[in-house]
Amino acid sequence: MLRIRVSASARSRALRRGLLGIGVSALGFGAAYGAAQAMDDPAKGLTVLASHAPGGGYDAYARLYARHLPKHIPGLVTATVKNMPGAAGVVMANFMAAQGPQDGSTIALGPGSMATAAIFKPKSARYDSRELVWVGSINSDVSVAVARSDSGIKTIEDVFSKELIVGGAGPSDNSVVYANILNNMMGAKLKLVTGYNGSAANVLALERGEVQGIAGWNYSSITSMRPTWIAEGRIHVLAQMSLERHVDLQKVPTILELAKDDEQREVLKLIFTQSLIGRVLFAPPKTSAKSTEVHRKAFDAVIRDKEFLAEADKLRLEVNGPIGGARVQDIVGGLYKASSERIQKAAQALGES
Repeated sequence: MLRIRVSASARSRALRRGLLGIGVSALGFGAAYGAAQAMDDPAKGLTVLASHAPGGGYDAYARLYARHLPKHIPGLVTATVKNMPGAAGVVMANFMAAQGPQDGSTIALGPGSMATAAIFKPKSARYDSRELVWVGSINSDVSVAVARSDSGIKTIEDVFSKELIVGGAGPSDNSVVYANILNNMMGAKLKLVTGYNGSAANVLALERGEVQGIAGWNYSSITSMRPTWIAEGRIHVLAQMSLERHVDLQKVPTILELAKDDEQREVLKLIFTQSLIGRVLFAPPKTSAKSTEVHRKAFDAVIRDKEFLAEADKLRLEVNGPIGGARVQDIVGGLYKASSERIQKAAQALGES
């Protein structure tokens, strides 16, 4: 399943246009965590926060990265993963922005939607994405809308005339966000059932038949969590919630191809730029230039590490179009250049206004 493809055209277009438990708050985590670690002394170790609970794709990527990171930071012996689930990474990003250690001892991995959340959902995402220090993106994720084969839904056209019950996690999760877009912007008839604790619980609900589909499920998670489902015909892939078609899904339309006019297409581009930075690492604002350089160089080394790539392949964790930290920083900065009118339209499509 391993692929390393760096799509310069996709990036240039984008530039233009847990273990802690559900009840533990970011504040409590900060008090417990303290500021004991320091990148000045790598022997003390490093923490990688994961945006989702154990068992899902983001947790798997965080643990994979943490296992190979010590080889590429001199003096670093261990990197420990801690889960901080909540609001599809927004809880974690809020913590990192307000309380994250600025000495380089803690980095975080989560979805690209953390960057856009600060634009579309400023009441809950209390940070400026441009101020976060972006380390790099392991995978340019493609989320897909899927339906169980016994649901009566075979193509994306079907959801505009027939109801499909889809599962969702929190309000900022792709499973909810993308369902809202299909309903509010495209006129789909999706009945959204929310409250599942992350992607693993949502997929289990789909497997049990509690829901008939998922409107936003990362393709890389399908290949790792349920690798045989598509080939066995257990689910139909209806649409790709991305800017471009994935190489494995060349017959499945993207959300952009469903746009009704040019303006709608531009709004969708603004929303789905986040797919380019699908599994992204970042450090707190005001992280020193020295620590930033250390982490970005280490990221570049990890994604070229043959042992890292071999383990990713074994775990069916896709490495598709990795992007370095400086480029991610530019992509995020470009999001803020959108007009207020276009941002408002995007927020409406997301159900935020």
